[in-house]
Amino acid sequence: MRRTVIALLTGLLALTACSTGGTPTSSTPTTGSEADVVAWMDKVCGAVNGTVDAMSDEPNIDMSDPSKLQTGLSEWLGTKVTAVDKSIADLKALENGPHPKAKELATTAQDGMGQIKTLLSDTKTKLDSATDPTQVVTAFTEMAAKAAALDQHGADVQKKFDEAGLKTAAAKAENCKKLELTTSSAPTS
Repeated sequence: MRRTVIALLTGLLALTACSTGGTPTSSTPTTGSEADVVAWMDKVCGAVNGTVDAMSDEPNIDMSDPSKLQTGLSEWLGTKVTAVDKSIADLKALENGPHPKAKELATTAQDGMGQIKTLLSDTKTKLDSATDPTQVVTAFTEMAAKAAALDQHGADVQKKFDEAGLKTAAAKAENCKKLELTTSSAPTS
């Protein structure tokens, strides 16, 4: 189950940040040079890569002791919330990019990251207030179910990037390439 949650969240993060697939439906001109737009896309994907990297580990938990299980999961979620906060701050700094829709796109990515943060924070709060092992398992199971529901939001974010004509820039940006590799090798079970 842990790998499933990580895979779901990693997939959503990738969709939220960059789009290298699909066909752009708009050839929106850029205000900056192509190199400037590629550099900006690289930073957008880089802002998310930190969270993707943080989400790629599994919690170091002791299944034999319910209190250690609860503490381990809570600490693990806390580190993920911190990584998402950094990504959101980094994306905020990219709102004034060389693409005409830079602010809208950076804000859309921030919103997606904000939804992930809310999911992680809410789960951490439930874990921290749990009084028995069943509540701990329930909180983590609910997180997995809600992570799957976030997939549609990720698809909507990807569509916005596609429609903005950023397919070519994302394909040239090293951090977007790394992000694509990370998600294609994400654990599935």
